Amino acid sequence: MASQPEIVAHHFTAASLVEPAIDYWLKAGQQAARRSANAEALNHFARGLELLPKIDDPTLRNKSELLLQTSLGHSLRSIKGWSVDSVKHAYTRALQLCKDSGFDEHTLPAVFGLWTWNFLRAALGEAQALAEHLVNTAEHVDDSVHKVLAHEALGFTLFANGKFAAAHAALERSIGMCEDSKAAAYLDLSAQDPRVHVRLYDGMALWLLGYPDQALRICAEARRYAVTSQHPFSEAMARTISLRVHQLRGEAAVVAGQADAAIALCEEHEFVHYLAMALILRGWATAQQGEFEKGIAEIQAGLEKERATDALLFESYTLGLLADACIKNERYGQAFDFLDQAQLRLDEENSARFYAAEIYRLLGETQLRSNRDLDQAERCFCKGLEIAREQKAKSFELRLCVSIYDLYELRHNADTYRPQLGEICGSFSEGFDTTDLVGAKARLKAPGLR
Repeated sequence: MASQPEIVAHHFTAASLVEPAIDYWLKAGQQAARRSANAEALNHFARGLELLPKIDDPTLRNKSELLLQTSLGHSLRSIKGWSVDSVKHAYTRALQLCKDSGFDEHTLPAVFGLWTWNFLRAALGEAQALAEHLVNTAEHVDDSVHKVLAHEALGFTLFANGKFAAAHAALERSIGMCEDSKAAAYLDLSAQDPRVHVRLYDGMALWLLGYPDQALRICAEARRYAVTSQHPFSEAMARTISLRVHQLRGEAAVVAGQADAAIALCEEHEFVHYLAMALILRGWATAQQGEFEKGIAEIQAGLEKERATDALLFESYTLGLLADACIKNERYGQAFDFLDQAQLRLDEENSARFYAAEIYRLLGETQLRSNRDLDQAERCFCKGLEIAREQKAKSFELRLCVSIYDLYELRHNADTYRPQLGEICGSFSEGFDTTDLVGAKARLKAPGLR
């Protein structure tokens, strides 16, 4: 019966043997969750929670509820969204039970779960505090799993705050401590596989830092881990975040070619967050390839799915993709509307800053192309360039330098900006076939003649 604990749970429940029944409902739910059958898992956890009032021993009752609430939070995250209120409630209750009953050894899943909730909501002040708490706690325990997850949380939060070099360092440290033999422990404690997830975020960080080829390689590593693990949630994560790296590289054809498989996997398993992001990315690729209305509609559909679960972390990024598509199709009024929304989000306290430089570049491009307000465009470009350099976002810096070069070309003095563009191009050691570098070098080869 080890392979079907729900049958045992039914028998114990029918016999009013409450304690073993709850134990087996928990095992049944966890087993279902490991194969990403999260709707089934939620039913099993609910059956266990229903029986809790029948346990007389308060310590045992609290321990059983703690384990059920933590597992409930994990499965809710997968199919309802990382940042819905029911997820916060489950992890908050679990953490309270740890504090009330002294179950210190069980605090990690609850704190990590609350960190994910705040992180995806873009409540980055609280996310940073929880990440630092995890790191500080990890320093005092001899537990590599705890350390891996703590540095994952720290690296992700630094990334969202636009501190890409520090994020890369923390993510590298997390990857360096990962052990294949601990894969099951990672999933049980955090409902995600850091061997996959951390590499994917490091891929984004590497692109931003100016290493577009290394970004692809580490995403390919993440995909291999996801496939080997035979864990559908990890595979959906790997497929979708890899698409985001291809989008950052400007590879619309690659995104278009791979998005359908990611969407099908997410729909099959009801992974709402990754489904939304895959729709957004396919929409961007569709718009870039000439089907503007269809692409815009799909990006907006994905954005609404994210907003419905209060997942605001990638809202400015998505609004930037919408604006990018509008600029390409000369819909400048719509582009300004989307960018105004993005600016409002950026102006909020503790907001996600990782796409800020690109938002200002897109604002400048919209000014430049819509009414040829060169001075206003230049102010936007310079603001973006200041942010990119502060964040060490070399790939955004390159784009901004190209935009400024184009502006100078309209003023018929592009040669005065040629040294700056040449300097940023020369600082790259890889990615020479990427759209951004190819475009920049074309300008250097034929200044003033495009």
